[in-house]
Amino acid sequence: MPRAINVLALDGGGIRGIIAAHLLQALSQRAGAPPHQLFDLIAGTSTGGIIALGVGAAVRDGAPAETSELLDLYMSEGPRIFARHWYTGMTQYLRPKYSPRPLEAVLAKFFGEARLAGALTPLLIASYDLRSQQPFFFKSHRIAADASYDWPLRLVARATSAAPTYFPPLLAARGPAQYAFVDGGILANNPAMAAYAEARRLYPGAAAINLIAIGTGDRFDALPVRPARRWGLLQWARQIVPVMMDSVSEGVDYELREVLRPPLAGAFFRLQPQLQRASPAMDDVSPANLRHLADDARRFLEEQAPLVAQAAAALAPRGAGAAGG
Repeated sequence: MPRAINVLALDGGGIRGIIAAHLLQALSQRAGAPPHQLFDLIAGTSTGGIIALGVGAAVRDGAPAETSELLDLYMSEGPRIFARHWYTGMTQYLRPKYSPRPLEAVLAKFFGEARLAGALTPLLIASYDLRSQQPFFFKSHRIAADASYDWPLRLVARATSAAPTYFPPLLAARGPAQYAFVDGGILANNPAMAAYAEARRLYPGAAAINLIAIGTGDRFDALPVRPARRWGLLQWARQIVPVMMDSVSEGVDYELREVLRPPLAGAFFRLQPQLQRASPAMDDVSPANLRHLADDARRFLEEQAPLVAQAAAALAPRGAGAAGG
């Protein structure tokens, strides 16, 4: 008999991934099972892609990482990844703001030699290939038919989080194919719609699709309208990445509320706190802001406890037969 399919989508947002990790931890605890047992598909973009890989693949002796490990990763390694120097303000107009080496070292240590084939539930990780100028989705469920899709997790994590202006693209090759990956946030910072489409393809006989999309905090940093009317390339270069990523996320929210509304089968839950104390910046790793991000997540969980409980109640541990194509 057809059953309901549970899908998780995790937004991008840099260091604001602290919020998503807190919300996912609370949701899993409320549902009574780890994410890989609750969801039939886990999708992620950028920082959400890193979380998706951590909780959805075998990275610790055949087991996934705990969400607490990911929180520790952000709190301890965030300042290293987004390390600023006295010359950062001058050079960011000529090259990426940050060196990729600290990020790559952190990802290599966290994921080790784990590969996408170790996915414990189907994974969908968003990136974009500059060479072909096409979206590129890392799909663990394609590996059974094509072994070339079995990428090291550290490279998948690096590819999905290469935010333009922040980090350089990841140059990679698989056989004759050459890639230049940048952050999937330029096309799916909120990967919920991509996850919904993939779930429909993976599970065509599903009785319903329950989709939970977890955000990294809604920004309230309104741009100054009068000055923006006169902005050129230089001024927009500082704003276009966060503006573009946030607008894409909000557009997806609207689309899915329309797609997954009664009488259609399934449900859509959006867990997205308002940023009240935390900075909207993707790279503010000051000790105060790290605390504020956690505070905003906890406040949301307290104020929206009924919503979180409703989302958890819609989930049931997934059956033994995960899709493989």
